[in-house]
Amino acid sequence: MTKVAIVTGGAGGIGQAINRRLVAEGYTVVAGDLAAAIAQDDPTATGIHAVEMDVRDQPSVDAAVARAVSLGTLRGVVNCAGLVRFTPVREAGEDEMDILWRVNVAGMARVNKACAEHLGESAAIVNIASLTGLIGRLTGASMYGASKAGVMAYTRYLACELAPAVRVNCLAPGYIAVPMSASMRAVSGGEEALIPTVPLRRLGTVDEMADSVEFLLSDRAAYITGTTLVADGGVTAL
Repeated sequence: MTKVAIVTGGAGGIGQAINRRLVAEGYTVVAGDLAAAIAQDDPTATGIHAVEMDVRDQPSVDAAVARAVSLGTLRGVVNCAGLVRFTPVREAGEDEMDILWRVNVAGMARVNKACAEHLGESAAIVNIASLTGLIGRLTGASMYGASKAGVMAYTRYLACELAPAVRVNCLAPGYIAVPMSASMRAVSGGEEALIPTVPLRRLGTVDEMADSVEFLLSDRAAYITGTTLVADGGVTAL
């Protein structure tokens, strides 16, 4: 039977790399994202089905999951949908704080809830967090970092709830070479400011993140659950 993976944020840079990597490993992929994101960067390709999906909306999530289940056996879930907002502590507005939680934490939980009943033996979930959930030195990233720390905590709890049938892990990327949003540039200072802070003296690539996700979904990680793999070039080692 065809093995299927659903990837949220599947039209983004890291999401599209994950799509391609999973197809190479024999998955059929449902790449869920907002309609505007799909219109801008349609991930549709051989083995990749683009589906409009808003992780803030339960019917939208349910429809995307139903599409995935219709294609075969759901074996993998990758929660890559996420938002960055520039929210200095003294300036953070209610809307910015609210949407970070609704997308980055509640949205991820909503997808996992919808998928859980369809996941059987040997299935796995990977939630995408960020090194910002582990450090505190990026001015303006307090709420984003808090949401990503929430992703890590949620991963631990879900891993215990779904064990032993389903494994749940988290990937925390460092600074990755993708086009930066205005918010991420404000938080980080841009690529030139970031690279000197990375012990490996370069940004990570989307393909490196996709390799890590594929590993965590695979049987090679069969004894790994409830953990966060940090792929940050050594930033959190400093």
